[in-house]
Amino acid sequence: MTLILFFAVKEDLLHVLELVESKGPLKYATTGNFLRREIEEGIRVFDTGAEIPNLGKASADSSGACEAFLVCEPATPINLRSAGRNGERVCVDQLANPDSVTFTPGGIWKEDVVLYGSIGTASKSQISQALMKRFRAAVKTFTKVNDYYVGPKALALLEGGKRFTAAVQSPRESDLIPPGNTN
Repeated sequence: MTLILFFAVKEDLLHVLELVESKGPLKYATTGNFLRREIEEGIRVFDTGAEIPNLGKASADSSGACEAFLVCEPATPINLRSAGRNGERVCVDQLANPDSVTFTPGGIWKEDVVLYGSIGTASKSQISQALMKRFRAAVKTFTKVNDYYVGPKALALLEGGKRFTAAVQSPRESDLIPPGNTN
């Protein structure tokens, strides 16, 4: 699996998504495990990253539980995968959509914490790998701090003392510290 980890707030994310979308249009579909009746009218799909509601605000208190999206080319169909007994549940995930990448924005949680986001793929398809290349080039405009890329607006928050972590429950010893800080 290929994975890019980053810390970013809305302005940082909009910049990255604009760079990625400048290479060609994309669409963003909400991922998850849904009751079939919950999505009878269809899954949420956005034509640009800027349309994603609350972009840059974490939707949960841990990165792994935050809202995520499948990102693919506009003509690529979003396939649903049946799950559960009698197919009463459906999944929107990369398993049924190999020509995609996953995008988890992460972001600010309750003003004091910034949770990391990620872009990744488990697919070896040429299209998925090309999408990863586009995202990697855009994210590399961020500052590298340890294993994470940190957007400029997020970096100012890190240097200002905000907590950067994977989850609110994580021990503070595992938080990202500002570059040059030896504490």
